[in-house]
Amino acid sequence: MKLSKALITTILTTASFASHATLVSIDNCSGTAANGPAVTCEITNSPSSVITPNPNNNKLIAWDEVQNHTLTEDLVVDRVFDPTASFIEDAGSGDYIIKAGTIVSSHYVQWDPDGVGTIDASIVLDSQVFAFITSDQNLFDSDDQLARTGIDYNDFTLRGLENADTTVFDGSSTDISWRASAPGDWTRLITAYSPAAQVPEPASLGFMLAGLIGIISRRKK
Repeated sequence: MKLSKALITTILTTASFASHATLVSIDNCSGTAANGPAVTCEITNSPSSVITPNPNNNKLIAWDEVQNHTLTEDLVVDRVFDPTASFIEDAGSGDYIIKAGTIVSSHYVQWDPDGVGTIDASIVLDSQVFAFITSDQNLFDSDDQLARTGIDYNDFTLRGLENADTTVFDGSSTDISWRASAPGDWTRLITAYSPAAQVPEPASLGFMLAGLIGIISRRKK
């Protein structure tokens, strides 16, 4: 029994340790805001403490969502790093599809100035940046697969990027330049498999624990 408990503890500890590790840094953060404090950028592991409707806090805040997730259905996105990639299709009307079966990691970015504001920054991750989800409908539709469990996203309209907001793809980083007023710019950033988050998805973890319980039961008999 001691060995079995150790194995279970190892699995749970691994999941806890590496479940949010793919956002690396936000560099070259600068911007302006009509009111309030100076513009800042941060990565958080506790988004539930900072995400609120219209925070007007002059902060660019980013957090990791689902990591190394195999898409169970096509994912509709708005901007892609390479429209000719084998796992991407043009869906028409300005949308693209990342095909079901592709392994992705998801990250959410919140920018809400107090009044009209601008933000410029480089978001650095540990794997290839695939896409941005920026429209209200595509953000809503992707929540089921990619949203972080336990977070109230306070979904509302008019939160996506404007056409003039730029997102420049550069391997495992993306340079952004956004201008916004309330309710700000809120986007979902999609990247490739993350080597820093080698964690089973919840279903896989359940199967592993079930297998361990089965082994324990057989040893008892």
